[in-house]
Amino acid sequence: MASAGAQLACEKEQVVYHLNQPGGEEFAYYRQFLVNLRSHVETLPKDHFDLRVVMHGAGLGLLRIAAKANPQIAALVANLKLDGVRFEFRRITLRSNNIRLDELYDAVEADLAPSGVVQLARLQQQGFGYIKI
Repeated sequence: MASAGAQLACEKEQVVYHLNQPGGEEFAYYRQFLVNLRSHVETLPKDHFDLRVVMHGAGLGLLRIAAKANPQIAALVANLKLDGVRFEFRRITLRSNNIRLDELYDAVEADLAPSGVVQLARLQQQGFGYIKI
């Protein structure tokens, strides 16, 4: 029988980051958000995590404005995606603000969730920890 510590070491860490704020001056908030997320990824064994960023409202500015305007932010997002972090956003925000999917940096149909709040609740029910920075 495996010890509790050994069992935890084999399980994936599941965390959802909630992003619904604007980026601020020179995208300072988005930069700090991505640095914190990068630090989280770097402390975990590769392939032993399921990290998600659920964006809605003003948080969508990360992919719609910041990543398109700033190559460093785009690179941070791209590298986090390569490491397995999933960026998800709500379909309702796109529809209600007349935003096309191609207006978002590196976004695909699979990134869409019907509702950001519903997605956050669903992931927490599945055992995801919740982080709001």
